Amino acid sequence: MAFRFWQIGLHIQQDEALAVAVVRGASGWYLQRWWRMPLAQQTIKDGHIHDPRLLASVLRPWSRELPFRHHIHLSFPSSRTRQKAFPRPEMSLREREQTAWLTGAMARELDMELDALRFDYREDALMPAFTVAAAQEKEISTLLTLAQSLNMKVTAITPDACALQRLLPFLPTPQQCLVWRDSTQWLWATRYAWGRKATTEIADTHELAATLSLAPDSVALCAQDGFDPWCSVLVRQPPVPAEGHAFAIALGLALGEIRP
Repeated sequence: MAFRFWQIGLHIQQDEALAVAVVRGASGWYLQRWWRMPLAQQTIKDGHIHDPRLLASVLRPWSRELPFRHHIHLSFPSSRTRQKAFPRPEMSLREREQTAWLTGAMARELDMELDALRFDYREDALMPAFTVAAAQEKEISTLLTLAQSLNMKVTAITPDACALQRLLPFLPTPQQCLVWRDSTQWLWATRYAWGRKATTEIADTHELAATLSLAPDSVALCAQDGFDPWCSVLVRQPPVPAEGHAFAIALGLALGEIRP
């Protein structure tokens, strides 16, 4: 295990940064380390990095603990991400043309210059359409510059709610939607979609289920008495943290694409 790449999920939140490192063994995932790093007020504001230098000062001691062989999957706030579904064009497009068409369509939708956007897309599994997720280029660049200054090897930047999809295979039947919440928001994911709702809009999981047109018993909440995200890890040594449900996003990020 000492010579395998560490896959690390780093979830940067409003008041703390949570990280989990795992490696893939022959029979499952093995926990290597976890970290919980408090952030000073105003470091992150409404999902935006307000003070990159202050955030770097917190993450620098942590980054120095990482082995050279590591890959980091970094969270990006769903609150700073826009999603839009675009019907597939009638004409057949090559991948490069398709990317250019979607980029232009998203830029027009958001009334922004092409160079101001960073986006990704996937084919909708339920209808002939593309689902596009876009973020401002300058905010992605801030994250990448921060990572570079700390010698962090970033493999992917993923919307935080989307990371919950990696935990869906561990849900018991009939649950098909996984939910995580903090003091300001609900993050949710199903096999085909993910998103965010403010706690001012949604009071509980029953209301969230109704909003998503799901049965209440199909929704699982990451909580002390709810779904335990650490069930996805075969070997949990060192012991998992107290309030382990808080690490669901970081853990989902860590279970991302396997690298050599």
